[in-house]
Amino acid sequence: MGTEQKKTAIRTIRVTKELDEILAKDADRKRVSLNSLISSILTKYAEWDRYAERLRHIYVPTMAFRDLLDLTDEDALAKLAERLGVGLASETALFWFKKVNQETLLRFLSLVCKYGNVGEIEIGAEGLDVIFSIYHMCGKKYSIFLEHYLDKAIRTHLKRIAQFKITENSVTVRFQNT
Repeated sequence: MGTEQKKTAIRTIRVTKELDEILAKDADRKRVSLNSLISSILTKYAEWDRYAERLRHIYVPTMAFRDLLDLTDEDALAKLAERLGVGLASETALFWFKKVNQETLLRFLSLVCKYGNVGEIEIGAEGLDVIFSIYHMCGKKYSIFLEHYLDKAIRTHLKRIAQFKITENSVTVRFQNT
């Protein structure tokens, strides 16, 4: 991205007094300006909410999601993850970005982590390899799910073989850069 600044536009909006107070308190709590908070809210809408709403995403508390995973058989979980790694990954990337490739798959994963509360993602490169790690708080079964989901998505859409290292709350993926 570099240091280039994006052009901005000035908008005037009306909000209720109650909403203004909530936004001001949250900006203060986050130690950002009110303008910065509102800009981040609008960015989230532009990058995530407008698509997630149309794709009918649902939100589940992390603890409930982890409990559901713990009730699921690992083989069934792996099969579901592989099916979603083919279908959901491509459908969502196509809807969002109009194509599926390495860049859009990584952008999709970044957005899912950032706004979908999947976890924290770090993406980097080492030599000719792409390396990314997702840290989450959903336990070993979610790491297993992510391993199968990502393996199938990378094999199917990028035609690459990935190497995985999983822990209780993280998945690290390495594959050759395209």
